[in-house]
Amino acid sequence: MREETAIGGALGLLCSTELDGLGDQLPVRVLGRELRERLGDWRISPLARREHSHRADGGLGALPISSVGPDDFHLIVVSPSEPVEIAELPGNAVAVAVRSGGQTGIKVLSTRDGGPNAEAVPNLGVLANRLVEPEVLTARVQHLQQLGRLPEQQYLLWHVTESTPLVRLRPAVAKAAELLAIDHVVVMPTGTKPDDTGWPELPHDAVVEDRLALIANAAAVVAGDEHVAAAAQSFERTWVLFDPKGVDRPAVEQFGSAEQIATAPSRLVTAMRRALKVERSAKAVRVLDEHLNAVARLAEDAFARTGAVEPRIAMLAAENRALRKAHQQLHARLIAEREAVIEHMLSRSGDVGPDLATERRLHTELAERHRDVLAALAAERAELAAMRGTKLYRWTRLPRVVYGKLRGR
Repeated sequence: MREETAIGGALGLLCSTELDGLGDQLPVRVLGRELRERLGDWRISPLARREHSHRADGGLGALPISSVGPDDFHLIVVSPSEPVEIAELPGNAVAVAVRSGGQTGIKVLSTRDGGPNAEAVPNLGVLANRLVEPEVLTARVQHLQQLGRLPEQQYLLWHVTESTPLVRLRPAVAKAAELLAIDHVVVMPTGTKPDDTGWPELPHDAVVEDRLALIANAAAVVAGDEHVAAAAQSFERTWVLFDPKGVDRPAVEQFGSAEQIATAPSRLVTAMRRALKVERSAKAVRVLDEHLNAVARLAEDAFARTGAVEPRIAMLAAENRALRKAHQQLHARLIAEREAVIEHMLSRSGDVGPDLATERRLHTELAERHRDVLAALAAERAELAAMRGTKLYRWTRLPRVVYGKLRGR
């Protein structure tokens, strides 16, 4: 692999950024970082199957695939959470982490004409720890604690999806936390807002940085899909997967152990106990790195064949519209976070109120005592001045002086 590529290479990343799950938002960011490291000065653009803008994408600004022409990119890397027909995409395409026939993992097509490579490789989430600097994750955790969404003590993270049986699984999650001697549980939903569990929860459309911060800071994780399990694996957290139908088992076994999978609520505590003994392997990361190296080589080969491409005006205009919408969404997110801070401060004002009233009462009592002391001091000074003005005090001055000198010897 060469360290620097000539300017002009263009790469598209088609993922499911129109959806708000971690498995929809994480791949485009992981692929962008990893391929940018390998390809140097290439223009790498996120793509989406339809135009969108929502809070969970964090202002990504994905270009709709309908505005892309066959010569706009040397290669389009496809990694959605739902199947996509590669042959229908413009230009050369390579598929990464596409679900097909109930199987999960990464499946590569060298090009549209090259045919599929049957070798499946692990979930991109195992590289999530490379995506955000530890200092940023720490700052996000502190921010969430200030908002009251995270406890300052250790917590177990419970990831729930739309299919998670909350009522049946909640007692098992509580027992898993008890097993680990953890007093707090935090809920991280994917999709719609779940029913109230009595535990603090992250918004269902939280940005990727907040979700990764929750996972990285958790003492243990109960995952509801392969993507959260992969992210927990990347941050070396103790984790189990609740997978009653066995849908995600093949993908999870590529980076974890079957011992970490619970197929029923009654087996969750046992899976958590076994997860404490599982030895971690770096094989999944090595396989992914080799695989992404191969994807980068495909892109370089396409660049060598066709040379640089100039972006079309129509595509630039579509990209500009996507960026404007992303900036508007980012602005709305900042306003929402500011309102959340204000709301949290106001909600705590009831707790601060009695303390403030007590402080004011004590301050008033202290001020009254201070005034009493000053009044007594003024009275004593007046009495002493009156005594010094008497004849007896003036006539006894000489004996007092002599007595003072004799006493000082």
